[in-house]
Amino acid sequence: MKKTFSYALAAVMTLTLLLSGCGSSNKDNAAQNNTPANTSGSGANASNEDIIKKHPGGQMIISPQLIGYQEAEIEITWQPNPSQSLEATSPARVDYLTKKMKAWIEEHPNVKIKPISTSNNSTDNMAKLQLKLAEGTAPDVAAVDSFMMPSVAEYAQPLNDAMAAKGISIDDYFPFMLSTMQPDGEGGDILSDWYTTDVRALYYRKDLISAPPATVDELISTAKKLQEDNPGMTGLIYVAGRNEGAVNNHLGIYWSQGFPLLNDDNSIAFQDGEAKTAMLNFLSFFENTVKEGVTPQRVVEFDKESNMFGDLTTDKYGMFIASSSAVPQIKEIVGADTFEQKWGIAELPVIHAGDAASSSAGGWTNVVFATDKQKAELAADFVLSLYSDDAAAGEWCEIGGFLPTRRSVYDNTPAFAEDAYAKQFASYLDQAQSRPPVSEYTALSSELQVAIGEIVTGASTAEKALENIIKKVGK
Repeated sequence: MKKTFSYALAAVMTLTLLLSGCGSSNKDNAAQNNTPANTSGSGANASNEDIIKKHPGGQMIISPQLIGYQEAEIEITWQPNPSQSLEATSPARVDYLTKKMKAWIEEHPNVKIKPISTSNNSTDNMAKLQLKLAEGTAPDVAAVDSFMMPSVAEYAQPLNDAMAAKGISIDDYFPFMLSTMQPDGEGGDILSDWYTTDVRALYYRKDLISAPPATVDELISTAKKLQEDNPGMTGLIYVAGRNEGAVNNHLGIYWSQGFPLLNDDNSIAFQDGEAKTAMLNFLSFFENTVKEGVTPQRVVEFDKESNMFGDLTTDKYGMFIASSSAVPQIKEIVGADTFEQKWGIAELPVIHAGDAASSSAGGWTNVVFATDKQKAELAADFVLSLYSDDAAAGEWCEIGGFLPTRRSVYDNTPAFAEDAYAKQFASYLDQAQSRPPVSEYTALSSELQVAIGEIVTGASTAEKALENIIKKVGK
């Protein structure tokens, strides 16, 4: 199988991102387990099916430490995203997963799943996973941040057959996902399943604003009017603390000007010319919102979106920029009725009137690393059954507060087909982009995070910050 991505292990140490999901050896699994059921290609399909269906006896366990029967002969190691596993803090997510896991084990009683617990620091988890892969001690299947998936693609096993068996078509996914899922292009191996996603948008007080601003200039003028008409209100807030959200949440403003962040050789694309002007416009967005008095310098204290939401129980804010995951979070804070009465969503503003709006989209993928054929098939079937097939995707995304990654799920799930917010987000996904999945972007994002913080606090101008970025990461 041809693999197009090969990254130096040194890239692991450069990870400083994220943000807007290590274990038994793949190479040695078969040697460590002497049961015929774990030997690749042992016997006919019917024989393998008999082994899988064999009941080991005892009591089924569904827990963060073990899923299945203790005496089951086939063991699959699984590293999930903690917030999307039985360790999630959301009771609804845990209840849903427990139900799906029980059903899967009933169909595969001689298979037990051994979850690998990790921290909630996804950056650290992904770095450790890369090291485990290089050492040959990776889990059989793992949740991988979509941004990081290309850096582990050389170890990924094809999902073509497993997805086909579930009736899942690659053509059903949104365009920006395809190069990550199928890196060799149409007809190539599908190396990951992108099972959750999100997208960035402008949230505005629709009870106070008749039409959302389309350009950055309109955004500032609208924010000013809100403040004039509503004393004590802050016109616009956003994440500006040193974290990936400060960059990722706003990249659509840069992309809407028609320029990439990196060239084909992964050098920065804005060292000179029109692309440099575009980046200056992007950085000036932060400078101007503060200078014009519509955004307070204290947004530099917001290093994640949830930091902004506490004051939304009052009428302090007129607009904010956040990901689609803000909708269920804010509904929980202020109540669904209040949210729907007050808050609308719109595309991120553009610099120039008439430009096509863009946004950054992320999410999580599931990747199978098991080299044993039977384990690989079972691992793929397990995660697809939890999150991705037609019987799971809509319910999981609704319960979890995620956006579906396939168009058909929107059409076939009432919670998305009939929800005005979900419909808008789906249209934004058609134009969304994902961040460059290379270490050069990691370095660039780190510098952009510093620059945004310095611009917001007045420690630097947009122009000086841009020159400093070019000096540090340009080549």
